Amino acid sequence: MPITSSKTFGTFFNDWLRRHRQFVQQLAHLPDGTTCVTPVEEETLVANFLSHCLQYYQEKSAAMSVAGDDVFEFFSPPWFSSYEKLILWIGGFKPGMVFKLITTSVNDLTCQQKDQLDNIRSETKRREKDLMGTFALLQQSVGDPPLMVPFKRIGALGFRDGETSEQLEIEEAMEVLKREMKETMKNADQLRCVTVGKVVEVLNPPQAIKLLRAAGEFYFRLRDLGEEVETVLL
Repeated sequence: MPITSSKTFGTFFNDWLRRHRQFVQQLAHLPDGTTCVTPVEEETLVANFLSHCLQYYQEKSAAMSVAGDDVFEFFSPPWFSSYEKLILWIGGFKPGMVFKLITTSVNDLTCQQKDQLDNIRSETKRREKDLMGTFALLQQSVGDPPLMVPFKRIGALGFRDGETSEQLEIEEAMEVLKREMKETMKNADQLRCVTVGKVVEVLNPPQAIKLLRAAGEFYFRLRDLGEEVETVLL
């Protein structure tokens, strides 16, 4: 079934999240140190996990392309818990977070790997800065002409029969804003995927498994804690 709104994407997300938890549990149950899985099995597990994560962004992109006014919900998703929203960066995790997780989960990096990761980190940081600059301008544009001028004019004069030029100005400005918001989110999601992909390429399969496990466990701790707090407050 094609995803045609933020509501239907939320339904997809709940099913995707269930499978995501299963993947993370599978990684958590792999033996540490001595392992009973072959290198080929490890590579397959990493590839399947990344493919599963990529599906989220593919479905999200498809949903946003037809979301209409719902597109704004993707920047503060109602299917996220309150604690998840605390770390949102243009509607998702900040790409640079992966390097902090490497520091805490992978302790056997070679010098060559460290150098490669430093290069990826620098490039990621640069692209994050560029995207945040674009996003900040978009947020500022909400309060600037041409979007607010028609609103102010209508507020002062009110609607009159046959007077639609202000409405058209608002609609046109909103369409431009939605289009640019979608493009910014698309670029942010692309950076998230590219960063993780490049990092995993540098790591060997056991190291990649440690990183993906740490990322998954961190995410679910954050989500579960947020849901617990929301339950208490209800």
